[in-house]
Amino acid sequence: MTQILYLPVVRRKFDADTAEQIMQQTKKQLAEYNLVAPDAALGDPTELSSYLSSVRNQHFAGIIFHNTTFTDAEFIKLVHEWYPTTPILLLAPHEPSVGGWLRLNALTGIMSSGNYLASQHHQFDHIYGNPDEPAVHDEITRFVKAVQVKDELASLNIGVVGTYPPGFFFSDANAAQLKAHFGTNLIHYNIDDAFDRAYALKPADYSDQLDYAKAHFTGLDAQGDETIRFVKFATLMRQYQKADNLGALASRCWPDFFDKYHSAPGAVWSQLCDQQLPTAMECDIHGALSMYILQEMTANRDAIFLGDFSSMDPSDNTMTTWHDYGAYSLANPKYGVEASVHPNRKVPVSPNMALKPGQVTFLRVHYNELDGYSLAVTTGNVLDAEPQFNGASGRVQMDSPVEALVDQFVEAGYESHFAVAYGDYVADLKELGRLLGLTVNVY
Repeated sequence: MTQILYLPVVRRKFDADTAEQIMQQTKKQLAEYNLVAPDAALGDPTELSSYLSSVRNQHFAGIIFHNTTFTDAEFIKLVHEWYPTTPILLLAPHEPSVGGWLRLNALTGIMSSGNYLASQHHQFDHIYGNPDEPAVHDEITRFVKAVQVKDELASLNIGVVGTYPPGFFFSDANAAQLKAHFGTNLIHYNIDDAFDRAYALKPADYSDQLDYAKAHFTGLDAQGDETIRFVKFATLMRQYQKADNLGALASRCWPDFFDKYHSAPGAVWSQLCDQQLPTAMECDIHGALSMYILQEMTANRDAIFLGDFSSMDPSDNTMTTWHDYGAYSLANPKYGVEASVHPNRKVPVSPNMALKPGQVTFLRVHYNELDGYSLAVTTGNVLDAEPQFNGASGRVQMDSPVEALVDQFVEAGYESHFAVAYGDYVADLKELGRLLGLTVNVY
């Protein structure tokens, strides 16, 4: 788990006792994070420099700099010099009373800190208020989540199995630009080699994956040739994940799975996604990245869906997201996950399922040659509806008018695959986009 550095600073000629109480209250509220912090507020630049020296060998995703009283720019200048690229959240409490002594003067302090950071083009955000205020808690939560995801992206490895199918040009990515913008690396594998390696696995190798499949599918032919090939390939992908520290996967699917491996890929991707390895079909690298970002946004690294917008119905403002796979945990328990055949190729094993009802956020990491990277975000509610098509589908009542959404998506040139997470992550994605220097288009 990535670490957050908390730096409370104080000028002790102000009301140091009140400042200390505010700092201790803040530390308690930050206890849910992997926090590194001094025992007491740091009272002059020498104390701050000494403390920074004591933690110099540790890596921090972000810094919360707390002006508990007024401090001049000497303090924040030191932090900038030690951590010139680490995002900073500036925090300062309200003045505790009016009339008489100016006890904290923390608002002046946070403005002084912001002035210096802005002059250095250092990435920062701020919130002015007391630690028990909901707005302060929410801003800290957004900041911590965003810096953690940004930090994880900088060490993310995406496995790329094969190449994209004919015509799916948007599935490709420029490795150098991906690395420059996100820090993410691509690790490539030959799909024919993967087929050969999967074929060679023994029952002892894939028994755990077979048991997992039997526990989640209804109507599965556990001894069928296609089932064994599916769990063999899932086993190999988990081996790749462990060997190369993969956080996400983008893999070729058709026509190779059907023509060369003689099995449908949908069950493979469903199982991997359910096991918290977000997997994008059709070798969609930015789709895999979109899935990874949303998964890291959730509280428990929940499974993420990746689907096409396959149909819309203006009469109830719904759009249907669909593909031939989906994590088992995302299925509506009313219908479960049925082992079936691929809807076009009629080859096992492919899931039939409807997405469970609930609020969802859609994300696409979008790229075009002229403008580079941006994030496209929209929201809706999955209805408690029966499966819309064979495969995995969800009928989603969108929060924006569906006809306008379709027009905007087509005109913007967005890719057809959008990642879907349960919950509202719009504010979190805005914060992440700001930290990454990306435009975030919310529809």
